[in-house]
Amino acid sequence: MSIPRLNRSQPAPPVAGARPVRARTQHAREDAAALTDRDRQLILQATGQRIKPGEPNAGWINSLAAAIAADRAAGRLAPGQEVTAAYLRDLSRRYDQAGGRNPVSGYLEPALRHLEQQGGGGGRLDVSA
Repeated sequence: MSIPRLNRSQPAPPVAGARPVRARTQHAREDAAALTDRDRQLILQATGQRIKPGEPNAGWINSLAAAIAADRAAGRLAPGQEVTAAYLRDLSRRYDQAGGRNPVSGYLEPALRHLEQQGGGGGRLDVSA
């Protein structure tokens, strides 16, 4: 007895509308174009990774950079809106509430220190966006 879907001699029918799945890191690299100069400076100070503007990132970007870039690309961080201490704490809280590993927790303290050194990271607009 042969079940048609399990018979290896018959190819599976194509799925209508199927698209290739892009890797998560591909989205992060594309979203990195949305980072502002201040975002890039914060990421450098907090993580040590330099993400150059206007240049495709061939490798991975760290989880803090990916999270900020995704929020910029999705509009959760508006153009001209600076990353603040409140935003970073909320970002970390969202990961904690989702369960599992928090990929930005190790970068939180250095990022907050950098914002404090820059004058608190409060309410100013970043016009470099």
